[in-house]
Amino acid sequence: MLTALFSAACGRGSKSLKSGCTIVLIAMLSGAHAQNLVINELMTSNDFAHPDAFFEFDDWVEIYNPGGLVDLAGHHLSDDPTNLTKYTIPDTDPGTTFLTENGHMVVWLDQDSAQGVLHANFKLSSEDEGIWLTAQDGVTVLDSVVYPPQQTDISYGRSCDGCEDWTFFNVSTPEASNAQTLVPTPTLYINEVLLENTGVLVDEQFEFEPWLEVYNPNDFQVNLAGYTLQTSTGVSATIPNEAPIETTVEANGFLLLWMDGEPGEGAHHLNVTPDIAAQTITLVGPDMVVADEYEAQVSFANVSWGRVIDGASTSTYFDIPTPRVTNALLVVPAELVVINECVTRNENGLMDDANELEDWIEIHNRSDNAVNLAGYYLSDRLNNPKRWRIPLDAGGVTVLEPGGYMVIWADDDEEQGWNHTNFKLSSSGESLVLRSPDGFTIADSVHFGGSQADQSYARIPDGTGPFEWTADVTPDACNDCPDVVFESPSDAQSLYVGPNPLRAGQGFVLSRGAKLLNNQGAVIARFDHGRGVMPNCAPGLYVLQGDSGGVMRLVLGGN
Repeated sequence: MLTALFSAACGRGSKSLKSGCTIVLIAMLSGAHAQNLVINELMTSNDFAHPDAFFEFDDWVEIYNPGGLVDLAGHHLSDDPTNLTKYTIPDTDPGTTFLTENGHMVVWLDQDSAQGVLHANFKLSSEDEGIWLTAQDGVTVLDSVVYPPQQTDISYGRSCDGCEDWTFFNVSTPEASNAQTLVPTPTLYINEVLLENTGVLVDEQFEFEPWLEVYNPNDFQVNLAGYTLQTSTGVSATIPNEAPIETTVEANGFLLLWMDGEPGEGAHHLNVTPDIAAQTITLVGPDMVVADEYEAQVSFANVSWGRVIDGASTSTYFDIPTPRVTNALLVVPAELVVINECVTRNENGLMDDANELEDWIEIHNRSDNAVNLAGYYLSDRLNNPKRWRIPLDAGGVTVLEPGGYMVIWADDDEEQGWNHTNFKLSSSGESLVLRSPDGFTIADSVHFGGSQADQSYARIPDGTGPFEWTADVTPDACNDCPDVVFESPSDAQSLYVGPNPLRAGQGFVLSRGAKLLNNQGAVIARFDHGRGVMPNCAPGLYVLQGDSGGVMRLVLGGN
């Protein structure tokens, strides 16, 4: 018997195999070639690409065996380097767990182990993570990969089975040999062009550069990796297959390509610098089929040339360019709401309604009127301004009262509720933008660098000041206000029934919804009416504040 370990570091505990995460396979391997097992391919965001036996589209990882027969029963998978045995492949179905020579095996990372032995009890994130293959001794590394940010329905795998180089596959190959499949070039449109940009829009380096917009009228996404842009003035560039999140045009969506001659700034930055002149611009697919040919007119500073309606045969000048959105944009002015605070490494702070420590974003209403945030967009990707939308059908919970605060969980876990986004925040730094319901007008934005655990990036003074890192984390509360003074109204005793003092994990009953605050006024947890459980917080004094009145002081003791 041969044992070995594969391990590595994950940026954060996460939940959906979507971009940047690490998986661990710990093996009790039988057979002389067990040490040759490799992680061969993965998909971190599976919407339509590959269903499991239950017709569900879940995250998956493929293991490839170049050696002799191996039984994977007893091996382990994990996304946590401190818990490498997070999922153990059971030995209850030997017909499923044997992997033959040159064989491929898919393990579904769907947090649904009841569906079979090859369904793990966790999910992964699409960003800031990686995957590990580890033997049963928890030490011997068999294989590892820390993967870059991932795009939905595009897999990341070795260029050939067991090869050293990794690449992206528009057509994934689960349970089959890794190989590229040429995808036919569909109808696309060069929709808008700005050749002289001196003040309209900056790129990720805060530079004003020329750009063009591609419109995808299809009901499926299109990865422009491998496409070539050519102009009649004699310049051309091919888009590399190195970052699909930067080169994929969403279904019925738009993608901005920067023509700045600086490909080192990202896959959507082309190695071309166009003339400021009338010219023909051609987009050619990898199969040499022309996706579109567009006649751009003479450019004027900060005035774009684009199709009258998306994909139309006629074009016009736009005094107000519309990059990344429809050319028929109906502007919706943003209300006076701001990004007020965010946490990108939440290790000991506020827990969500699933008792999980997740990233969060606080929005503050600076106006004297209630604002309904339904339809507003949040995104951490400049090239995908509509990445997540506050639901239109969530009801009154999306209304932010004058001077009020709203916490949005950036946890890549939309199924947990209306205020849970489809992305996480990067603790190494990124941009965050809040847009009005038109998906274009910016209500507020912030760019932050790397963070430390349990620090927030907050406006000080509250709502109006510049951002700064602070250890005084204040979700759902003022960032720089004096310590909150709590007064106990007469109906406080009717709010809470339970032990006091109490310990973490002890239950109680609430007559109505309430918030749990620490003695600085920061919200630690929220509860619906009915039964609740005290979260795992540090011993000390806490305050339970009813949604419709009533305050109860709680003393949390040690175990």
